[in-house]
Amino acid sequence: MTAHHRKSLPADRQAPAWMLDKWSRPALLIGAFGIVVLQVLALIGPKASGSYPGTWNFIMRGWLSGFVLWTGASLGCMALLMVSHLSAGKWGLAIRRILEAGSRVFPVMAVVGVPILFYARNLYPWTNQNISKLGEGAKLVVQHKHMLLNMPGFVVRYALYFLIWWAFSTTLSRWSILRDEDPARRDWTRILENLSGIGLVVYALTMTFAVVDWVMSLDATWFSTIYGLIYLAGQGLTALSISIITVLLLGREEPVRTVLRKTELHDLGKLMLAFTMLYAYLSFSQWLIIWSGNLAEEIPWYLNRVNGGWKYLAQFLILFEFAVPFALLLSRTLKRRPSFMVPLCTFVICVRMLDLWWMIEPNFPNAQGHFHFHIAYILGPVTIGCIWIWWFIGQLRSRPIVPAYDPQLTEILEPEHAAV
Repeated sequence: MTAHHRKSLPADRQAPAWMLDKWSRPALLIGAFGIVVLQVLALIGPKASGSYPGTWNFIMRGWLSGFVLWTGASLGCMALLMVSHLSAGKWGLAIRRILEAGSRVFPVMAVVGVPILFYARNLYPWTNQNISKLGEGAKLVVQHKHMLLNMPGFVVRYALYFLIWWAFSTTLSRWSILRDEDPARRDWTRILENLSGIGLVVYALTMTFAVVDWVMSLDATWFSTIYGLIYLAGQGLTALSISIITVLLLGREEPVRTVLRKTELHDLGKLMLAFTMLYAYLSFSQWLIIWSGNLAEEIPWYLNRVNGGWKYLAQFLILFEFAVPFALLLSRTLKRRPSFMVPLCTFVICVRMLDLWWMIEPNFPNAQGHFHFHIAYILGPVTIGCIWIWWFIGQLRSRPIVPAYDPQLTEILEPEHAAV
């Protein structure tokens, strides 16, 4: 509120510990409980037999979906952080420490994904154990892709992805703190811009290879040249949703209350609208190109996702991942209203989880044109999400939540633009 807006930063720039504890401990408990429940389900659930894939397979599919969703959240935070440094937008200053904290969850996500490496032979058709089950045409395609689709390369690239992402995210965070400690020591703005420019190119390339490895190769005979961009837009949506929820919850108290203005809140809402439109545009472009080409090796990907009940989920995603958020975010008033943005961003994250399930599950033979559901598809993403949130909050606690020195800080503190 304008009446409470300050012209200088509070002396204590840490986020209130009680607010962080309110969410950190429950997240850890729910995450631990989810792991236990999944283990119990794996022990007592039906085993694979005939066409039934078995409980373990359902659990690992749900785990893969959650892993891709929450690793994408960290990737989106890192990419948005780089964009904010390059654009010098004041919206980035309000959520900078949030983006930095989200980008430092990579070590945890690297560990979370290890079960997928061990269980890859049951997930990916190109592994040696599964090649014999493929048709002759599919075997030929897999043989042509063998230089990329092989287990040693899969594991090495997995480690390389996380090493590169961790290096960029920690360097950006470390230099941001060094600027607070000694702003006159170096030209920090130029340094952060240069690193961010290189980092965005590296992010786009490594992220694309990662989603090809982890998701697109679930169907080794299908490919899409726009696939990486679709995930880029989705990661931006997830990261923005998390950032908006966090900054609005913390904005109820100091020090975030001082730096969160209506202007930046409105800008964040406009970014949400832009990413919603971008995701819809890229997804529609992929569908339109495949539909117009009508090639036998491409159309099964969509046929498997619009038959046997999957079309209802597809219609739900069209309506609630694009149409409804797009219509609501057109309103200037709603974009500036925390009581609207927090529920909307929470809903967007939930819909993103369903979208990834729609992308991943129909790759498997028993789900192609046959809609089905297993509780692991919810438990996996929720469990990983709670682990992500717990570590994310720990990172928020470890550093001041508001930057002390930034060229945009003077304007941020103008009282006439104070937050709602």
